[in-house]
Amino acid sequence: MPVPILAATLAFVASLAGAAWLGRLGRGRLAFAAMVGAPLIAASVYAGSSAAHRSEAAVESTGASPHAGAGPQVMASDVDGWRRRAEELRSARRFPEARALYEKVAEAAPSDPDSWADLADASAAAAGGDLTAGRDAINRALALDPNHLKALWLDASLELQQKNYAKAAELWQRLLTLLPADSSDARIVRANLEETRALASPQGARR
Repeated sequence: MPVPILAATLAFVASLAGAAWLGRLGRGRLAFAAMVGAPLIAASVYAGSSAAHRSEAAVESTGASPHAGAGPQVMASDVDGWRRRAEELRSARRFPEARALYEKVAEAAPSDPDSWADLADASAAAAGGDLTAGRDAINRALALDPNHLKALWLDASLELQQKNYAKAAELWQRLLTLLPADSSDARIVRANLEETRALASPQGARR
C-alpha cells in the first residue's frame, strides 16, 4: 500500500518547523540535517495508516452534509477527490491552494480528526512553516481524538516552535507512549524528546 498522505504532510511540516527553530537557535548543522532527512521521515511516519480508514471516516461524517456547488449532498467520493487533489497541490508546493481544499474537506467532514490535522498541516505549510497558523485546526483534531498521532505531533512541534520546551517535552513523551517502541516513528520522537529536553536545560537555552 502506498505511503498515505499523513506521512508526507507530517514530515514536510515537521522538517520545516524543526529546521526553522534550530536555525534561529544557531544550530545550523541540525537545521540542515532536518531538511535533508525529510524524505526518510516521510517514508516512515504513519506508514501503517490506510486509505480505507480515511474513506470510512469520510462516509460517517459526510452522510448529509450540504456543500455549495456540490449538489444537495457531499459524497465520500467528493471528499476523497479533494484530499487527493490537495496532496497533489501540496507536492507541487502550491500550499495556499492545498490549504483551501483541506478547508473544504474539514467543512464536509467536521467530525473526522484527520480532516482537521490535514488542515493544520496545510495551513502551516502555506504560512511558510509557521505552525501557529494551524493552531485552531490542531485543537479541533485533538478535541475529537486526544490521541490522534498526527495532531499530537503537530502540537508538540508547535510548542517547540514557541519555545515552550516543557510542554513540548510532555507532548513528545505522550506521543511516544502511543507508538510501538521499536518503530521508526518512536525513534524519531525519542530524538525529538531528547533535543527538547536539552533545549529546556539552562545550557541548551543559551545555545
